Parts: sequence; structure tokens; C-alpha cells
Amino acid sequence: MIIWGSKAKETTSAEGTFFCPGCLADTRYVTVRLSRYFTLYFIPLFPTSTLAEHVHCLLCTGDFRMSVLSAPRERIMAAVIPWNCVDCNNRNPASRGVCVACGALRTQHRYIDRTTPAQSL
Repeated sequence: MIIWGSKAKETTSAEGTFFCPGCLADTRYVTVRLSRYFTLYFIPLFPTSTLAEHVHCLLCTGDFRMSVLSAPRERIMAAVIPWNCVDCNNRNPASRGVCVACGALRTQHRYIDRTTPAQSL
């Protein structure tokens, strides 16, 4: 009797340095690939397909899409750091394109430093 099947297995394919959206710093990363392997008698022999691939930060242990490697630092900062409205000075989440208090567009804004208390701004 021949026993065959498939199994998912993670492998590390690359490493380097990138600007991490979780740490907000330049840190080391590894690229992790999840592949389906053909198995014979429960031994993985060769990959048959790639199921997923992501970037794993070695400092904060966060997992991110592969596009984070090619994204500029300014775009990452704009996507994760809250912003202040220039009209009413309201602190808004990074995901919002308009101010939640006055409805002004997020055209001109300044970033909030996470180490500075919001009251001092």
C-alpha cells in the first residue's frame, strides 16, 4: 500500500532590512513562504503550490504584506500614524481621510509623535 498526500510547510526565503509599520523603525525581516508539499509516507518531497507569502519583522514579530518592502517610508507613516486636523486641531485615526470632528479633508496635516503626549500638541 502506498500512502501519499499533501502538507503545508513554512520556509524562509529571504532576509534584509526594512521600515516596519509596527515598530516605526528600520529593522530586520525575513520573508516567510507557506507552500503545499507532496508527501509520500508522510515525508514532504517537493512543493506543489505556494499558499501565501509575507514579511515577518524580527523585532516586533509582526507579519505584513509583501508590498511593505517596496512602499516608501512616508506612505507607511501616513498609513499608521494619527494626524491632526489643521482647522480644528482634532486628533484623527490614520485610516480616516476626513476629520471626524469638523469634516475637513486630510490634505494638509502634521504627524503626531507617539512619544509626545497628545495634550502638549
